[in-house]
Amino acid sequence: MNVAVFSPYATVVPHFETELDIAQQHLDAGDQVEFFNCAGQLANCDFNPDREPERCQQCVGRRNMGLELLTSDSTQPQHAQFASIEDQTDRRETLRTKFDSVDQLIDYRIEDFDIGYAVLSSVVSICRDPEPDLEQHQELVERFATTAWQAYWQTLDFLSQRQSQNRPIDRVYIYNGRFSAMRAIFRACQKMQVDCFLHERGCDGEHYELLKNHLPHDLVMIEKAIRDGWEAAASNPQRQQIASDWFHDRVNRVEKAWHSFVKDQQPGRLPGDFDPNRKNISIFCSSDDEFVAIGKAWQNDIYPNQVVAIDAIARDLGERQPETQIYLRVHPNLKDVDNQRLGDMLSLDYPNLTVIAPDATIDTYALVRASDTVVSFGSSVGSEAIFWGRPSVLLGPCFYQNLGGVYRSQSHEQTIDLLCRTLEPQDKTGALMYGHWFQTRGLKHKYFQSTGLFEGTFKDQTLYAREEHRPSKFKRLRRKARKLLGTMLAR
Repeated sequence: MNVAVFSPYATVVPHFETELDIAQQHLDAGDQVEFFNCAGQLANCDFNPDREPERCQQCVGRRNMGLELLTSDSTQPQHAQFASIEDQTDRRETLRTKFDSVDQLIDYRIEDFDIGYAVLSSVVSICRDPEPDLEQHQELVERFATTAWQAYWQTLDFLSQRQSQNRPIDRVYIYNGRFSAMRAIFRACQKMQVDCFLHERGCDGEHYELLKNHLPHDLVMIEKAIRDGWEAAASNPQRQQIASDWFHDRVNRVEKAWHSFVKDQQPGRLPGDFDPNRKNISIFCSSDDEFVAIGKAWQNDIYPNQVVAIDAIARDLGERQPETQIYLRVHPNLKDVDNQRLGDMLSLDYPNLTVIAPDATIDTYALVRASDTVVSFGSSVGSEAIFWGRPSVLLGPCFYQNLGGVYRSQSHEQTIDLLCRTLEPQDKTGALMYGHWFQTRGLKHKYFQSTGLFEGTFKDQTLYAREEHRPSKFKRLRRKARKLLGTMLAR
């Protein structure tokens, strides 16, 4: 088998180590492995958006050390690199980099490549703004558009060349797939009908997820994986306990696959004005950076955004049922974010609405349990509410939307009607399926050993840039001072 690993990012643990792990397993099987790397040729990097030379050098150094650890009795991995933009001038005029609106950017395509979504996904992740000002971030848009354009055409050229040489690539591996370069590579593989496997974190540090020919955000395929995993474990007497453990781990602030966003909250603490003798509804907003630029399947058909939704709910529910109190728990992941949408959300002002700031120590799970109804836009808390026996109203697309257990609204009028009613908790099976998937998903690493969310070893070695790739002590101090100054000026 001929395998290609497209690996422009060697900065972040565990993703590069996962690629090395996968590559070594293929080498163990006698396969041909080729790494396609970046050494600064791409116009931009999602993990180094400011294109700091020192960080780029560290990335290259870590990669060099990692590749040196790959071994095989029969074959050694081959190396290739992206070409710089100057080497692709014959196609340069086909690239568009300026857009008047986010909608215009989203609609931008090159052949079957949804390059606009790819660019927007990277820009949103850097800016932490679901509606970025494209004029303000024009340089960032241009660099990510160029990166996506480079990666798309060069992947097509690479795959075509291997076919013409009668040594076609049978399988490509990439990380995640939603960012500018990664989605470009994924779409090029689809065009060439080459299987593309996207890797991500698994259920914990010991596992990685591998997705064949679809994004980790594919609603249809992830729902299928959830159902298949639940069905495959039907004969396991521990199936329900495994699923339940995920929900208990969340409440207990256990960090297995990602940060616990509730670890700084005070257990059991409710808002000061919480009155258990009245009807209380809690709304949990989502941090939508990751999903806003995936595709039309993630667009909300009821509300243009969460702020509009919450504003309309507070206004109309206040008119019909003024005695009901609404608690808006703003996602803790937004505590360091500064954008217009978050500002508008925090500024909502209705007598029946209590807004809980992202950094407030109000306990999310105490609020869930104390509420008569829980409302979410797709956050996992909507499924968690089901598990803890609370009625859960869903107002947006998400992985558990078709698993049962939620009240799914199809219009704003239906939303208000649901919230005015006394709802009963629904069956927990869908929530258990969801928790079981989170608790078990992924394949076990063979050569990578996790020691933390962003730490670990490959073949018992911690990867680092050796001395020739590491910036001097003076440069490191200067970089820290520059970042500190930037933080102070931003306040």
